[in-house]
Amino acid sequence: MNILFIEDEKELLEIAISQLVRLGHVVFPALDIAEAREVLHDPSKNIQMVITDHRLPDGRGIQFAVELKKTYPQARLAIVSGCLTDSDIAELEAHELLYFRKPLLYGKVVETVRKHYSMKANIVQPVSVDEFEEEGVELAEVEEVKKKKLWSLFNKTPKSS
Repeated sequence: MNILFIEDEKELLEIAISQLVRLGHVVFPALDIAEAREVLHDPSKNIQMVITDHRLPDGRGIQFAVELKKTYPQARLAIVSGCLTDSDIAELEAHELLYFRKPLLYGKVVETVRKHYSMKANIVQPVSVDEFEEEGVELAEVEEVKKKKLWSLFNKTPKSS
């Protein structure tokens, strides 16, 4: 499946690409909505699914997904985010958009989105990482990125004035 994956954090984008390519998918990465639009406008990419982070440098993933849903009603769409508010969730549910909380396994996202659209179900429960504890390898990759980021915050040398 050809997947457009929109994520502004490069480390998480690399993890997602690695996980999805391992499962046989072709992934077209985008760091923001502008890059995503470029990929979508290239017919040779033949995008079959769009997975987007919610908070992006040039907009909100939810609004972008709503826009895509209006333009491409049959589009397979999913939002992934570590920080969805109650109003975000209400908006997602109002537009019948699938959403997943980070950290997660991207292969499970694709599987759930595929099932949702093939069954034409209206409601699919959000998937969290807790449901997939047995797949510790991918989770370890996500946790390692989080540890590196946190560690780098503590190891920054103060700028001298």
